[in-house]
Amino acid sequence: MKKLVSMLLGGAVAASLALPAMAIVLDPEAGKNVPTAFAKVVGGKVVYDRTSTAYSSVTFNEILKAYGLELAPDMVGSVPTSYATGKDGAVAFNRVGIAYAPAGYHSIFTSYGLELNPDDVATKLSGNDYASVVNGQIVFGKSPTAYDGETLALILSAYNLAVVEAPPVVEAPPPPPPATPAPEPVKWVLNSDYMFEFDKAVIKEQYFVLLDQIVEAMVAEPGLRYEIQGHTCNIGSNAYNQKLSERRANAINQYLVEKGIAQSRLTTIGFGEEKPAFPNDTPENRAKNRRVELVEF
Repeated sequence: MKKLVSMLLGGAVAASLALPAMAIVLDPEAGKNVPTAFAKVVGGKVVYDRTSTAYSSVTFNEILKAYGLELAPDMVGSVPTSYATGKDGAVAFNRVGIAYAPAGYHSIFTSYGLELNPDDVATKLSGNDYASVVNGQIVFGKSPTAYDGETLALILSAYNLAVVEAPPVVEAPPPPPPATPAPEPVKWVLNSDYMFEFDKAVIKEQYFVLLDQIVEAMVAEPGLRYEIQGHTCNIGSNAYNQKLSERRANAINQYLVEKGIAQSRLTTIGFGEEKPAFPNDTPENRAKNRRVELVEF
């Protein structure tokens, strides 16, 4: 019978602690950097323009940059081509004013790393034609709309940037002796929100000690071979999530090989958002779905 060896990232005694999603806010200092067609700072306060404007994507990007957001080159495929294109790792924005339908704006916002949940739509956008909630689901308006700065700021206030708190690093339990079979099948499950920075595939140094536990287990039992499986939540496009899951699985693979594990004992695969462990219906569940699993083969 196949045997699966596992641990929860941070040790079996450490629990995942998810903070509430963080709302984005334009503070007065950052407001000095936005185009005046969107807002200006008067008396230390941000005053939003009330003239409906079809912003160019150059202008729109400057607005979102003031909120601390950035469009990564590998997320360009998730926005309308009229908004931005990418080539050789660079993002090119257009200079023509375009009014998008709400679903188009939403695809732009999510590509900058934002998310929108039904509760915030119901409480913050009630009566607004941007979006509504029907039977617990978000339904976007159909008409292309040029919003004024005040309305656009209101729409942005409904979006959140999810934040998770990494648990303290604790010593993982030692692996069982090779001669003692595991009492029941389990598997290694590494939470990507803790292992990696948001939207990146570089392992944080404080979690090297946990990966070293996997190395020790594989050294102790030379017959162990693992398939390293990358998974994401459903935020972003399918294509982007697929690549991100592959990059993160490859990062774990590279670490184990550099620690002396033969490449012949490892394979990697990315499933993107195809195999969620939990429904992608809350920030907490989406955080649990962003993971890397090691399965014996």
